[in-house]
Amino acid sequence: MMKIKELREVGDKIGREGMSQMAQEFIYEYDGSYKGVMKLCGQLSVIAKMATCDDYWEEQVDKGLFNAECKIELIK
Repeated sequence: MMKIKELREVGDKIGREGMSQMAQEFIYEYDGSYKGVMKLCGQLSVIAKMATCDDYWEEQVDKGLFNAECKIELIK
């Protein structure tokens, strides 16, 4: 497992567009299965950590986290 410092370095290297394209590739490869969606969650979580290299992208990740937590709160 890569350390967050390493992920940030890669994020700096590939930039916003590269991180977005990587996420889109993972989504495109998703096979529609329950097992596959959990794999996708793991892949996207790595990109979310990578995005902490950029304040704006990190803000967008935080919005997604907040949105997900709000939906989960409704289940409680």
